[in-house]
Order: sequence, then structure tokens, then C-alpha cells
Amino acid sequence: MRRTDKHPYLAAGLTAFAVIAASLCLFFLMFHATKVNQFLTTLSNILRPIFMGMVIAFLLLPIHRAILKFLTAITPEHRRLGSRDIAFLSFVAIILSLLLAFFLIYLLLAMVIPQVYDSVVGLVQSIPDYIEVVQGWIQTFFEDNPEIQAAAMSAYTSAAASLEQWLNSDILPNLESVSTTFQWVRTTVMPNLTGVVAGVSGMLVGFLVLVKDLLIAMIVSVYLLARKDIFAAQSKKIVYSLFRTDIADLLVGEVRSAYKIMSGFINGKLLDSLIIGIICLVCCNLLKFPYPALVATIIGVTNIIPFFGPFIGAIPCGLLIFLVNPLQAIYFAIFILVLQQFDGNILGPKILGESTGLASFWVLFSILLFGGLFGFAGMVLGVPVFAMIYSIISRLVAYGLRSRGLPVDTKDYMGRTQPLKQISREEKEYEQ
Repeated sequence: MRRTDKHPYLAAGLTAFAVIAASLCLFFLMFHATKVNQFLTTLSNILRPIFMGMVIAFLLLPIHRAILKFLTAITPEHRRLGSRDIAFLSFVAIILSLLLAFFLIYLLLAMVIPQVYDSVVGLVQSIPDYIEVVQGWIQTFFEDNPEIQAAAMSAYTSAAASLEQWLNSDILPNLESVSTTFQWVRTTVMPNLTGVVAGVSGMLVGFLVLVKDLLIAMIVSVYLLARKDIFAAQSKKIVYSLFRTDIADLLVGEVRSAYKIMSGFINGKLLDSLIIGIICLVCCNLLKFPYPALVATIIGVTNIIPFFGPFIGAIPCGLLIFLVNPLQAIYFAIFILVLQQFDGNILGPKILGESTGLASFWVLFSILLFGGLFGFAGMVLGVPVFAMIYSIISRLVAYGLRSRGLPVDTKDYMGRTQPLKQISREEKEYEQ
């Protein structure tokens, strides 16, 4: 009896302890937000290879499953395969999926990089010609506008005077003797050069760290693909140990739905952007647009961003073409409009289908919200992430309506001017 009497006091003590601990944690977060942010940043930098490996494994998972299914189908007596045989075939599928991914990336880079390099070199070599063209436009424009010409000449005279003053006050006095020149180089020139060298060395170190993280990420992706079933089973064990069976079933179902939405959107969007880039490359060569490989690469990469991607990629490409031939820039704008109509109405829905289930307004909302919060990554991942949130909220709303005996269809709530329960009773009385 005494043991039973202690239970309420124990529960009250645990509750009080939890409230005090939560208050202390909240106090620490409020008054030490900078240190917490620094800790989270350091932790994210340490775990960056893990996150990258998770992304690589996520992208390779459909390929791995397809290869594993094919290997299992061609294996004799595949119905009698044991766990070791399945593990061996899974490992072979992982190796083949990695090799296939490396081959596709190598093939894409081998086709695109040489042409992009030639386009960039040609663009750099043509910069003096572009400057002359722009100067010709300005001179022609100034000839018809004497007032603007006078203002431009005044600005030019002021700039020339400032340059002459800078030379006479800062440069020439420091070159009068060897001692003054040495002092000037030591105090002014060398610190600037040191900053440049430090910047270059910092970029080199950052590149080496990125290569190291990528190597670790590849190893992590292999482990994740090899043990994905075990990790999934362990996660389900934790969920079912913490929640009731019905709630755990709901959480597992939501995770599966989120995976379908995310994987369907990302893999479909990558394939869609690749096809759009190839179509753009072929059409740019046929229509004789300048820098076709560079233009196609920009259009293909920015097409990954939903809704705004085509416009983001078309603006710099249109400016490049405009510098070479203004008339071709107009043709290019028309071509981009036709290409994006084809992508948005035919190719995109064919590949992506209804992977997100979002209306156009929510697509625009998610891109603006997540793009403003997380930049380019937010613009790319904002749509599938918001689609998962939208799906969870929709299921919760539907569950709440069903538990109260109310209709779930949105059409039943359109045009209602009276309380829904009152209308439902009137309809039931009318039906009776």
C-alpha cells in the first residue's frame, strides 16, 4: 500500500523536475543564443560529410533498388536466396550504382566542359569588341543628345582629374628614391599582396577540405545503402516504443509519404533538367545562337529551380546573346518561352506527375519562403519540403474532421453561411 501511495508524489516530482529543466534550457537558449549558434555551426561542419553521404545515398537509392531487382531476377533460383546471398547482391548493386553514377557524371562533364571552356574563352576574347560596341552605342546616343554628351564629358574630365591627382600625390612621390620606393612597397603593396595570397591559399584549403568531405561522403553513402533496411527497422522500433500503435502507424505512413514526395520530385526534376539542357543545346546549335554549350548549361542548371528557374537562367544568357546580336536575343527570348511552355505543360507533368500535389500558389509561396531563408538550396528543396508539410497538415485536418463526424471534402465547405453542424442536422431532417 505504501508503494502505491508514493506513485502520485513520484509523478509530481518528475513533472516538477521536467518543468525546471525545461525552464533552465529555455533561459540558456535565450541568453546564450550566440554560443548555441556557434555550437550548432561547428557541429554541422563536423557532420557535413555525413549529411553529404545521406544526400548521395538518397539520390542513388532508386538506382540501387532497380539494379538489385534486376540481379535478383536473373539469379537462378532467386526464390531460394538466403540472407547472405541477398546481402552480396545488394553490395554488388551498390558498387554498380556508384560506377553508373560516376560514368554518367564523367560522360556529362566530358561533353559539356570542353564546349563551355571554348565558349568562356571566346567570351573573354570578345570583351574588347563588346566594349567597342557599347562605346559606339553611347557615342551614337550622345550625338542626338547634346545635354547628356556634356554631362558625360564633365564626368570624364572629373575622373581624369582624380586619376591625375592620385598619380601625383600617391604614386609619383613614392618613386622619387630607392628608400621611399622600398618603404612604400613594404608598408602598402606587400600587405595587399599578402591578402591576395592568403585568399588564394584559403580557397585551395577549402577545395581540399571539400574533396576530403566528398570521399568520406562516398564511404558513408555505401554504409547507408548497405544497412538501410537495418536503420529503417531500428527507427521503427524506436517509434513503436514511444507511441501507441495507431500513432506509430500514422508516423511511419507519413515518413513513407514524405520519402515518395521528396524522391519523386528531386529525381524527376534532375531528369527533367537534363533533358531540357540537351534540347536547349541542340536547338541553340540549330538556330546558330552564340555560346550554345554555355547557354544550355546555364538553362539546364537553373531549370532545377521550379517556377523562377527559367527566368533566372534566361536573363544572363539573353544579355550575352544581345551583346553579339540584338536580333538573335529576341529570337532567344521567344525560344525560351516556347521551351518552358513545353517543359511546364508536357515534359514536366509527364516526368514529375503529381509528385507534390501542390497548387501553383503554394509552389510560388514555398519557393519565396524557403529561398529567402536558405538561398539556392531552399529554392530547390522548398517545394518538396512544403509538399510534405502540406500533406501532414491535410491528413491531420482530415483526421480531426472524421473524428467529429464532419465531411472531409472541401466542396462541402464552400458557400456556407451557417454553422456546419446546424446545416448537417437540417439536411438529415430533410432526408428523413
